[in-house]
Amino acid sequence: MNQTKKLTVEQVLEARLRDAAGERDFKKLAEAYRIARSTITNAVLGKTFKDLPMPPRGR
Repeated sequence: MNQTKKLTVEQVLEARLRDAAGERDFKKLAEAYRIARSTITNAVLGKTFKDLPMPPRGR
């Protein structure tokens, strides 16, 4: 994917919540937000958007 779209704060928080709820397929999340998988992975794992809260991870 060669796109330059950036995530909004709301999208990052939603993606982190989806991940915490067990939706850990970063490829599907990337497709849902129409961005590169590395972009969503970094945002969800807190490598980017470090100032935003991280929800507790599911079991």
